[in-house]
Amino acid sequence: MSKSYKITLFFLILLSSTFFFFHENYLCGCLLVLFSFIPIFFIFKNEFLLLAFFKIRKKDMKGLKKYLKYIRNPETQLTKNQIAYYYFLNGILYSEEDIFQSENYMQKALDFGLKFKQNIAIAKLNLAIASLSKGDKKKAEFLLLEAKKTDIFGLLHDQIQIIKIQMKKMNIGKNRQNPFIRS
Repeated sequence: MSKSYKITLFFLILLSSTFFFFHENYLCGCLLVLFSFIPIFFIFKNEFLLLAFFKIRKKDMKGLKKYLKYIRNPETQLTKNQIAYYYFLNGILYSEEDIFQSENYMQKALDFGLKFKQNIAIAKLNLAIASLSKGDKKKAEFLLLEAKKTDIFGLLHDQIQIIKIQMKKMNIGKNRQNPFIRS
């Protein structure tokens, strides 16, 4: 549901509450005034994003994909901050299937501006993995360093160390001489 529909629903419920107030039915009027704030709440907190965050917490990727598909046009349905988290969740969803599509989504999420430092660290870690898979080691090192700086709670410490080990293995493979070539 777009933002304009939610605002229209808010005004319709508010008008019906004034109707009840004029007919001296104060209980229904007060209840409708309280119910009128529900669409306003869902303007600032999209219902499908809330459900998607619930599904990712339960590690249900099929449910996450289902709820993200309900958002067909993020620019009209979501606020700027919500658009960032929409792309962030899509990046997490595609991180296991297609790392390059995940990279695009994570870059868009960073461009729109993620709010929490931990989410920024996760996005930069995914971008570092994508850069490493492309073979751009310098960019991957830079992104890993940024991810380490923004990871204030140290939750990604193990993942960062694993990526650093993978980078060292890539260096070992390049310096090794081919055993089938005679000197």
